Amino acid sequence: MMSDASDMLAAALEQMDGIIAGSKALEYSNGLFDCQSPTSPFMGGLRALHLVEDLRGALELMDPEERDTLRCQIPDSTAESLSEWLQGHLTNGHISMGGDIYQERLSRLESDKESLVLQVSVLTDQVEAQGEKIRDLDLCLEEHREKLNATEDMLQQELLSRTSLETQKLELMTEVSNLKLKLTAVEKDRLDYRDSGRPSKS
Repeated sequence: MMSDASDMLAAALEQMDGIIAGSKALEYSNGLFDCQSPTSPFMGGLRALHLVEDLRGALELMDPEERDTLRCQIPDSTAESLSEWLQGHLTNGHISMGGDIYQERLSRLESDKESLVLQVSVLTDQVEAQGEKIRDLDLCLEEHREKLNATEDMLQQELLSRTSLETQKLELMTEVSNLKLKLTAVEKDRLDYRDSGRPSKS
């Protein structure tokens, strides 16, 4: 099993190395591949893709020790060619994906910024309107407070006036009572005087 997988992997690596370097691909010995020199860029690319998939499948059939052993047997030139090719593919892919993600995030951030600016503008208008209402309410409250103070002053004056009138009323009632007593005394004196001035009957 390991021998078959190793032979398949070695053949795949050699053919891919030949395709990438632009040389003739080696024909696989057991007849699974019929890869001659690529006649067109499309056919060469298609064969390379098939070889990559076959390489992946062969590696998945091996255990980690077999893969490590086989990796040590790969020629340096082949490993460098594949590494440069795959690294360039991954780098370009990440750059493109990163750029798309960056543009998407930037667009979303711009949209969020516009939305926040609009919300801030609306909230600012609402705050200003509420501020106007608060100022109007403060003026009304101040006016009512002044009216209340004036009313309390008037009530206090009214209470003072009523107290003064009650005092005067009591004083007048006392004076009237005194006058009535004096009138009664004068009337009694007058009657006594009149009676004393009459001649007595003998």
